[in-house]
Amino acid sequence: MTPLRSPGLRVLQGLLLLAGAVVLDLVVARGSLAFYWTPLIIGLTYLAAAVAGGRLGGYWATACVIIGWGLAVVFVGATRPTTIDASGAYLLGAGLGAVGGALLARLRFTVGTLGLAATVAAGGLVLAVSPMAPGVLDDARIFAVALGLVGLFNVALGATLGRRTRDQAEAAVPHPAE
Repeated sequence: MTPLRSPGLRVLQGLLLLAGAVVLDLVVARGSLAFYWTPLIIGLTYLAAAVAGGRLGGYWATACVIIGWGLAVVFVGATRPTTIDASGAYLLGAGLGAVGGALLARLRFTVGTLGLAATVAAGGLVLAVSPMAPGVLDDARIFAVALGLVGLFNVALGATLGRRTRDQAEAAVPHPAE
């Protein structure tokens, strides 16, 4: 089975995710931006990885949902509205992100419905259990580390697949007997 993403693309996307983790750490965990910027920065990082892969390169579902959710979180965090429920705003943002992903799929981008739904579910899970883990799920460093680990995984997988591809190519080339 041929992987959808080339080894080189996996490495590039991994490096972009690592860069996003560093940015998140620098501007939120150590910087002056409030924690509520965390989902939007993560979503934009996934968008950079998706753009690097083109229409078929993956991460579109994750980027769409997390950007939608992140925009809602920034809106609620920055304006502190008293007339709307924050959790409803977050759900609306994630849902609009999923709609955006579905529209991209109609334009022949690789955006899976399972990826959209799983991203919404993962975001909901983080929100649902965050009160049980004070100081953990409200710390941008935790999310920077998680994003960095996804990036490292992609770099390692891309490097491993690239090495395997080169080895297979070398094995297929006939070598004259010495």
